[in-house]
Amino acid sequence: MSTCQTNIDRDIVPLQPELSQQLHYSERLLKWNPYSKKNLALCYQFQTGRDGTPIRLIPDACIDFLFKCDRENPVAVVSGVQTAPRELVLAPDSVYFGFKPYSPKGMRPLGAAWHELTDAQISLEDDLRDAGWIAERLAAQETFDQRIAAIADFARLELTDDTYTPDFVELSELQLCQARGNIRMEAISDYTGYTGRYCREKFKEAHGISIKNYSSIMRFQNAVRMLFRQDDEASLSDIVFDNGYFDQSHLNREFRRFCGDTPLHFRREVLCRS
Repeated sequence: MSTCQTNIDRDIVPLQPELSQQLHYSERLLKWNPYSKKNLALCYQFQTGRDGTPIRLIPDACIDFLFKCDRENPVAVVSGVQTAPRELVLAPDSVYFGFKPYSPKGMRPLGAAWHELTDAQISLEDDLRDAGWIAERLAAQETFDQRIAAIADFARLELTDDTYTPDFVELSELQLCQARGNIRMEAISDYTGYTGRYCREKFKEAHGISIKNYSSIMRFQNAVRMLFRQDDEASLSDIVFDNGYFDQSHLNREFRRFCGDTPLHFRREVLCRS
């Protein structure tokens, strides 16, 4: 399997604003799965500060592998898709490396199916026998590039499913992402040729969340992207209009649901950390 690193496309990167404020934060996209159409993963690395302040994570519809790169005590955890904000508590003065596949399609299940990990975090070794080597190997590397090469090897050996061929669920997922969540169920049904009920059932079976919830997360992620755009700070009315919210109250409700705060207060809090 060949893999390649790509330049960051800011319009498709899952955003974690508080995480990206950590020390020495770096990220890069990796094309890692030759069997899937949605074959990207975000590799990222950062160092925690001395105070051990919890980091707020927001929903981004992705699975996440997170490794503590400590040669004496390497740690590896995997998180399923999250549907609500959560606090990530990490060791102070430590280097962490993450691998975030954009889709479970084309991935082998671990000990638990991917949809069973929704809103859950488990030890990678508990879920995938003999997986401890990747945490140790990542901890032994010196650079971000070396860790990306190591995780590509791990993904090839442990995660890719060479029996998979892209199906209508993955095509639906791509359509939802391209539309930034603003698409009606009827359009997905027409596009796939299956009934809306069947599409909803199979999507939730694969992802652990409904199409409606996935669409809401896609729309929220794009709203966050607009909110934090550095070169052209968007107004709330622009965010409402461009992302299909009914009004500003609807936007505020979705932000409280997915990050626990209003848009402007969330932005102020994150920027105060920088």
